[in-house]
Amino acid sequence: MTERTTNMTTAWETAKGLAEKHASAGGIFVRLASNGDKVTGVFCGEPHAREVVWTGERYETFDAKNPAHQADGKRPSLRVAINFFVLAEGVMKVIEGGTQWFKDVLKVRDKYGLDKWSFEIERHGEAGDTKTKYTILPEEKIDAALRQQIAGAAAHDLEAAVGGAGDGDDAAKPATGGASPASERPIDAAVATELVARMKALPRADVDAILAELGVQRVRDLKGAQVARAKAVLAKFEGEASSQAEVDPFA
Repeated sequence: MTERTTNMTTAWETAKGLAEKHASAGGIFVRLASNGDKVTGVFCGEPHAREVVWTGERYETFDAKNPAHQADGKRPSLRVAINFFVLAEGVMKVIEGGTQWFKDVLKVRDKYGLDKWSFEIERHGEAGDTKTKYTILPEEKIDAALRQQIAGAAAHDLEAAVGGAGDGDDAAKPATGGASPASERPIDAAVATELVARMKALPRADVDAILAELGVQRVRDLKGAQVARAKAVLAKFEGEASSQAEVDPFA
């Protein structure tokens, strides 16, 4: 391999690494999308638990009086969200999981104490694998410096975060006169319909990961400024799904 080819390869790998870094930045949700993905941090505050049903586009809080939540044999499932201080980024995010994941959180809480240790969470299972599991292992004890750093990080309103408040502060912003900039307006209905149609072709786990990466609970919560990134994230998952579908298991 010539020096020029080596430099080109390095440049492509560098660009790829930066692209992955920026793709996962900006959202308030922790995203572990692929087998072996890890995050290390500290569980903070109280959890927010809710029973939900999947509508085909997003999770909705289960309402026994809502006929749509009773249709097609839908059964409610558990989702639990909790604030999680991510050590590598030095920021507070939200991590959310299902029944087994939360049972594992309770185990490490009872054995180690969530206020005493940081924990490494690792995904075991590829995107779309319904048997995906997570391990939660103690990383290191929380020292005074880290405790002070966590104290300076504002916790997220979990109910608002998982309820579709989008990028966080929008609900708290005072109303102003005049039209909103295009970047702050809700996503165009036609674009939202296009994205939803494409996402319905993906496994639910991929849809969850896409919404988590974008920091929303449903497509229509996206803002105009997020459309380009939403399309890029969606295209990435579509590419992964396509490559997996092309694998011949008998080859």
